[in-house]
Amino acid sequence: MLAQIPPIYLEILKKIVIALVIFGLAVIASRLSAKLLLRRIRNAAQALTLAALVRKITYVAAVLFILSIVFEFGGNFATIIGILGAGVAFASQEVIGSFAGYLYIITGNIFRISDRIRIGNVVGDVLDISLLRTTVMEIGEWVKADQYTGRVVSLANRVVFSDPVFNYTQQSRYLWDEIMVPVTYDSDWRRAVEIILAKAQELTAPFLADAKAELEEMGKKYPSLHESSVEPSIYVIMTDNWVELTLRYVVEVRHRRSPKAQIHQELLKSFQEVPDIKVASMTVDIVGFPPLKSEKAPS
Repeated sequence: MLAQIPPIYLEILKKIVIALVIFGLAVIASRLSAKLLLRRIRNAAQALTLAALVRKITYVAAVLFILSIVFEFGGNFATIIGILGAGVAFASQEVIGSFAGYLYIITGNIFRISDRIRIGNVVGDVLDISLLRTTVMEIGEWVKADQYTGRVVSLANRVVFSDPVFNYTQQSRYLWDEIMVPVTYDSDWRRAVEIILAKAQELTAPFLADAKAELEEMGKKYPSLHESSVEPSIYVIMTDNWVELTLRYVVEVRHRRSPKAQIHQELLKSFQEVPDIKVASMTVDIVGFPPLKSEKAPS
């Protein structure tokens, strides 16, 4: 039966079988390496990022190996790849820049999968890092606070060379937030300070220990980092219209809106029970009008 098949068809069939075997081995190798990384590396974000890198390298190597077999490049394979690479580099500089950005992201540990980042005007959680583009689930925009909009944004990796990259979660899960409460000058602002601090301490107590530990760990890595307290604090400033009481407190990056809403609710309840505390608002007092000039009608 096989003797009746022309040799050229047998050769093509042989190459197809080899290509399928190589591709199958690449899939198995990438999956096994991903499982191994997830078991060995405790940090899930770092494990996912490395697994994605290994998967892409495995597939690229498999494709190049299959091309060398199908087209029988043999000893000229490296030369042909070099010529093709030079042509591609000249024709698609944007692609090369994005690939260089990918290498910079991975090797420089700029960000990882699941990190919350900001690049340019885009803020969100990293869903995937491919060879050319980074996929982000957007937050903010028309949605107040740090909550998802539902839009998935694709960024060219080359932007890491031109735009600043803000990473919200790489070193710590916590950041500082502020709430400004204006009270009138005839209010008991000292009592207001006590109430605000008490409510903030109550709501942030469950995670203050973790926040302090992560801040200390960051201080070991970056000795130039000035020590800063994670305990809630109040800053009092006098303005032309009212007394500003600014609460500074630490909060989890991905749960910034809920504590802020809770603090506002608790403060509204507490201030209603204290008649001497009045929340200020912008008002305008008209102290007088210029005299009106009456003009006599022409006779």
